[in-house]
Amino acid sequence: MVKFAHPFATRILSPDVLFGKRKKIETIYYPSFHELAYLHPNRFVPDLSVLEEIGLKEGEPYFILRFNAFKAHHDIGIQGLSIENKREIINKLAIFGKVFITTEKDIDEEFKQYQLKVSPIKAHSLIYYATMLIGDSQTMTSEAAVLGTPSIRCNSFAGRISYLEEEEQKYELTYGFKPKDFEKLSKKLDELLAIKNLKLLWQVKRERMLNDKIDATKFYLWLIENYPNSIHQKFLPEFWNQFRF
Repeated sequence: MVKFAHPFATRILSPDVLFGKRKKIETIYYPSFHELAYLHPNRFVPDLSVLEEIGLKEGEPYFILRFNAFKAHHDIGIQGLSIENKREIINKLAIFGKVFITTEKDIDEEFKQYQLKVSPIKAHSLIYYATMLIGDSQTMTSEAAVLGTPSIRCNSFAGRISYLEEEEQKYELTYGFKPKDFEKLSKKLDELLAIKNLKLLWQVKRERMLNDKIDATKFYLWLIENYPNSIHQKFLPEFWNQFRF
């Protein structure tokens, strides 16, 4: 998208974590994540009925595993979790609660019993109430982070994605590991599983992140409704306060 769309755009909107990493100087950097355009509390209210769909009650622990197909053009040469990795993770999590798998590709035969069957429109509610999300997907990992659900990802992109690095290094909402570091991932998983009130701790971290970030959709609307004057605005720190809670 950067290669084919950015050269023709007169303005680019970009999360400020990418400041200085865009070649086009006509970039407006805003303090938020793309996922907060639809998962900010002003935009998203979790649907508790999703738990009934999967046969659980509120407060019962469950885990979501998300496996990527890695078929996009930017995924060439990218690796994720091996079948052995998946098996180890499932065996570890099953001791603590229900395990559900969602995947972009045909699920491995031995894991079909864990295959998730729930309405796609309730996917984010499912993430919100989950104890943890583990997988090799970028977007769903970030979605879990901004919803306050602990998440761990394992793929070759680990350490290279700016917004996920900020979610990990600054807010400690998610963790990324390369496939060769699966042992470290496994240890981190053990560490998280041993924490009491894990979700409560993550909601505190989420609040810290939300206090720093804006409702991205509110900003987008302002920019469009006030165009073209809006693009000449001086985006000083206090300017962004109007797009917070």
